[in-house]
Amino acid sequence: MCIRAQYAPLASLVPWDPSRNVITVPAELVGSFALRAVRAVLAELDIPQGEFGARCWCGEPVRLLAQVPEQRRSSEVIKRGA
Repeated sequence: MCIRAQYAPLASLVPWDPSRNVITVPAELVGSFALRAVRAVLAELDIPQGEFGARCWCGEPVRLLAQVPEQRRSSEVIKRGA
C-alpha cells in the first residue's frame, strides 16, 4: 500500500502512522512547506527522494489529501415544512 499524506490540527499530530501508511502534517502548513514536511518524514523512513516532489517507496508521487476545514457546529435546529 502506498503512502498517503493528510493534514491534521497540531494538537493531534502523529507524523507517521505505519498501520495506515499515512503521513500527517500540521494543518497550518501549506504549499511547499507541507511538501517539505512530508519529505522530511520520508527521509526519516529512509525512502530515497528525488530533487523535486515527494516519492513513496514504490516510486509513485505522494499527494497531500485535500485540506478540509473543521466544521462548525451549532445547537440550533432548523425544521422545514410541516
